[in-house]
Amino acid sequence: MAKSVPNPVNSADDVPALPKLPKPLQSVDVDQPIPFKLTPAAEQLPRTWTFINRYNDQPITLTCMVGCTANHDRDMERAQYPEDIWCQTNGKDVMLPINVTGTSESYRVLRMTMNCIPFSSKMSERLPHVTIEMIDDHWIDGLDPDGLATVISTLSSQLDRLREAHATLIDVRAEYRRHAA
Repeated sequence: MAKSVPNPVNSADDVPALPKLPKPLQSVDVDQPIPFKLTPAAEQLPRTWTFINRYNDQPITLTCMVGCTANHDRDMERAQYPEDIWCQTNGKDVMLPINVTGTSESYRVLRMTMNCIPFSSKMSERLPHVTIEMIDDHWIDGLDPDGLATVISTLSSQLDRLREAHATLIDVRAEYRRHAA
């Protein structure tokens, strides 16, 4: 008759419960506009102002895009090339430690600006558009609503994979600790 051997694997009751992952703050519906919080100064009506065209010394009156926080005082003080005039609203800076040279340094990531360059040679830049600084001085330029939705979808997919890796990492570390003890 076969002798009963105890199972060396711990029972499910011996495994500590894994912490629940936080739910995302909000899901992104790529078919809906993204809420863009305006600063208190930007909640006012768009500014209308005049500058002198440097090519012909003629005045040009311009109304900023809604939310523009650019300081146009210097643009009004002296003649400007029209293509150098632009409106901008900055997003919030986010910093992460990134190892580029063997030591972690703080880099700005996923910085967003909303821009409008009304006299640009590129027609797409004449309308409000978004530019994303993926990491210091590396940009995705001129995103219209569809382009921005594509970036959001791509980053969201990667974020989902990172959440999966997080859950796996918790499991692997717990198993490692059990065997190391």
